[in-house]
Amino acid sequence: MPEPRGRPRDTRLHQRILEATRELLALRGYAELTMENVATRAEVGKKTVYRRWPSKAPLVAEAVLDAYGRAGSFPVADTGDIRADLRTWLGEHAEFVAEPPNSTLIRAVIAAAAASHPDSEALYEQLNAPQYNGLFTRLHHAAVRGEIRADADLGAIANALIGSLLLQTLTQSHRPEDRFDGLLTALLDGVAID
Repeated sequence: MPEPRGRPRDTRLHQRILEATRELLALRGYAELTMENVATRAEVGKKTVYRRWPSKAPLVAEAVLDAYGRAGSFPVADTGDIRADLRTWLGEHAEFVAEPPNSTLIRAVIAAAAASHPDSEALYEQLNAPQYNGLFTRLHHAAVRGEIRADADLGAIANALIGSLLLQTLTQSHRPEDRFDGLLTALLDGVAID
């Protein structure tokens, strides 16, 4: 495999651009964010930003994923107890979005994904896929092992769990630690093995 040509990318510069993106999203939201604003805030040239990202959707997606530690989601544990594993996953995400900078960032991205512009579908896919895929895989393992019914609509369960987190983010509600027990009971009792 040939080595990349040119200078290697400066990782500090890359991080500075991502941080500038997150700051601008928190201050102005997605609609007001421009590649030029990001370049100015990061104190780099516009070409430097455009060389790395062709438009603001992939830039915003990477900035959000970077805030999550590059994975885009916390991993779903597989201890053999689906209810406990999902409760842990929900709790980790809830703690992350309860932090004001994170919730502000995620609300801006939700608004961007909901807007009708060319980047919205790609943005939604980049940001939703890590959560959805992790949940779907864990639910599939639970179905294979008989923790839940094999005919359960795993996609619907994954979407309900993600939707609950998004609703919490949008409404800025911070409930007690047992806040997800009712949701998990409703979802998992409906697909329990008789």
